[in-house]
Amino acid sequence: MSVDVHEQLAVATAAAHTAYRDTSRLIRLLSVLGEQADPEHLLEKTLSAVSEVFRADVVVLARLAEPADPASPPAQSAVDPDRRAERLVVTGACGLPEEHPVLWEGWPVTPPAAEALQTREVVNRSGCALTDLPSWMATLKIRAGAWIPLSREPAGDDLLVLLRRDAEPFTGSDLQILRSVAARLQDAVEQRERSLVIERLARYGHRLARHLDLMPLLDEAVEQLRQLTGAERTWAVTIEDGQGWLRAHRGLSDSELALWSQPAAAADVWHPYPLVGAGEEAAHEQLLPRTSSTSLRVPVVRDGVLTAVLYAQRARQHPFAADAREVAAIFANYLAVAMVNADLYRTLQLRATHDPLTGLANRVLVGQHLDERLRPERTDRVGLLFCDLDRFKAVNDFYGHEAGDELLQQVGERLQRSVRPGDLLARFGGDEFVVVLDAVTDLDEVARVGRRVSRALEREFPVQGERVPVSLSVGGVLGVPGETTASVMLRNADAAMYVAKERGLGAVEVFDEAASHRALDRLDLRAELGHALERGELTVHYQPIVGLGTGQVVAFEALLRWQHPRHGNVPPDVFVPMAEDTGAIVPIGKWATRQACEQLAAWRGLPGGSQLAISVNTTAEQLRDPASTHDLLATVRAAGLTPGDLWLEITEYGTVCQEVADRAIGLHSAGVRFALDDFGTAYSNLSHLQRFPIELVKIDLCFVHGMTVKDKDHSIVRAILAIADSMRLAAVAEGIETPRQLAALRALGCPLGQGYLLAPPMTAAEATDYLLRNGGVDQTAVELNVVPAARVAPDPAA
Repeated sequence: MSVDVHEQLAVATAAAHTAYRDTSRLIRLLSVLGEQADPEHLLEKTLSAVSEVFRADVVVLARLAEPADPASPPAQSAVDPDRRAERLVVTGACGLPEEHPVLWEGWPVTPPAAEALQTREVVNRSGCALTDLPSWMATLKIRAGAWIPLSREPAGDDLLVLLRRDAEPFTGSDLQILRSVAARLQDAVEQRERSLVIERLARYGHRLARHLDLMPLLDEAVEQLRQLTGAERTWAVTIEDGQGWLRAHRGLSDSELALWSQPAAAADVWHPYPLVGAGEEAAHEQLLPRTSSTSLRVPVVRDGVLTAVLYAQRARQHPFAADAREVAAIFANYLAVAMVNADLYRTLQLRATHDPLTGLANRVLVGQHLDERLRPERTDRVGLLFCDLDRFKAVNDFYGHEAGDELLQQVGERLQRSVRPGDLLARFGGDEFVVVLDAVTDLDEVARVGRRVSRALEREFPVQGERVPVSLSVGGVLGVPGETTASVMLRNADAAMYVAKERGLGAVEVFDEAASHRALDRLDLRAELGHALERGELTVHYQPIVGLGTGQVVAFEALLRWQHPRHGNVPPDVFVPMAEDTGAIVPIGKWATRQACEQLAAWRGLPGGSQLAISVNTTAEQLRDPASTHDLLATVRAAGLTPGDLWLEITEYGTVCQEVADRAIGLHSAGVRFALDDFGTAYSNLSHLQRFPIELVKIDLCFVHGMTVKDKDHSIVRAILAIADSMRLAAVAEGIETPRQLAALRALGCPLGQGYLLAPPMTAAEATDYLLRNGGVDQTAVELNVVPAARVAPDPAA
């Protein structure tokens, strides 16, 4: 065999050996790249395999740092910011200690690296000692190196760098394999990172929906963003009224948080670069980075409006893949939906715990607030005020429900200004308000606050162009944590409020044991009132209305009385409002009218009783009953009377509803006559007398009692009599109890009166004896048209 043949065989053998070695190395590297691993482990194993296969002492994956990248953490502060554009940052390394400064600081872009990045070609260097390496490599005595761009694209800025201590250069086949491995390494890392991020998004994204409050939601969001992106620093900024507020964060230092003690301008938060004027420095510039390879800034948009911005930064300059940015954008959409859900929950929660009319807390929130304040571990006492508007119903009836709503809103605003900071004001329902007082010492303090709250309503309220007076009855209680409950406090405060009402308009009463018993009695009476009629506990008493000049009887007023088997005589001012509230007033009123009519028919047969009339109190609730007109006329006729024999007394508060006025006009057309009771105690609007078929006014006893001691009350009585005379109305003075009052009324020319001085309310038998002793109808009353001059026979067609 010739020498040439041997040489050719040797060359072929060497070539086969090289090809086998290269194939083995490539298979080894590709098998590593094909393993299932997260991006960090994949990068670490691949760089370790490259180091082993190519006998490299140091293998580094690096990226060209971006200009003016503000993402550098405090540990990099020693690096000149103006040199960042000339430095490589390490994204992976093998052969360097974990705490080596280069992992944080990077190194300058040396000529081989610059050439590789510029030409997109592999650069191979070898020699006794490479002099164009970073200074920190001098101790390693590197003699060979290869710089391989990971991508041939012009925009690529990633390098794979291999360094050897021996002088053997990297061969052409080495570089060819490294070029292939570099491209595959980049693809593998990006694919693995994409899969990992998507997996994290699927695993964590749904957790946002479990938070229904904004702050916990944003806190969860920055934590998930940190896990999704692998960032060391994440934070969320909300945009509100043109300003950006830091709401949640991970990894920000105390000094950085101090920058957010004041909000940033919204334009700065989202502008590609912080908006800084000439010569100025933005306080938030360090925390509002532009998007870069190592920082993310993702908008959270709701209905086309920027609502928040999410930020993420990687401190070790490990860049975010493009897919990580896309996933972060998807995550921002998840957050936007969760924020919408949180807003909806807050809206529903607000509706569930607040009054829609006044915006105040409602009874639900009051209960929750009291339960919290009454927990046994708390030591401070709790006060409670239960407030009820006096005669609010009259406003609703006269002006309408819209005006009533307007008044309630105004009342809520005044009360809110009168309570102490930290106290909870609530609309408990209807015209009831509740105030929960935090940290009170005793009942005296509760009473003081109650009086201040009551005084808040002393000034009249503008409603429908008129000034409307409204007062507040207030009941107060004191609660001790661990010794009472919310329901007991509310019950006792309600009882104290009713005691205040009994004392007069605008009164304040604090709870005591007597109030407790009265509260229980009131609940008992309310429950039994519906059965009082069937049990025969109700009776009708009669009080004469007499001519003040003659003392003769003109008419009788029928008055309800309730004799309870256990509680005794229950005053009308106690049970009548209960009957109105429960609706029992309608059947009770029908019964009382029937009793009165039958009694009048009996008196008509007595000497001098032929011209008597009967007066029955009625309420707006009774007249609202659609059957009231038919039933009342049927009752009158069944007793053998004419409609003109019956007077219906209604208060000013009962005349204000148009529906009631229409019903009264219908009854008046049939002959029933109407008297206005308690005249002067409500709004005393003369339009009431015009729109309602009034023929008689009754002067309230409060003015009669005061007319002998107060010039003002005397003048009011005189004015009422003048109004009645000018409008051709009869007038009756109520509550005459002293000879001086009687004399004063006679001096003013008041024709009629009633009261204990003249005769008290009496049973039917007692009233009959009284009538017989004082028989005959006062002719003055006939002339005043208080009683009919001649009876009219019933109309059969009616």
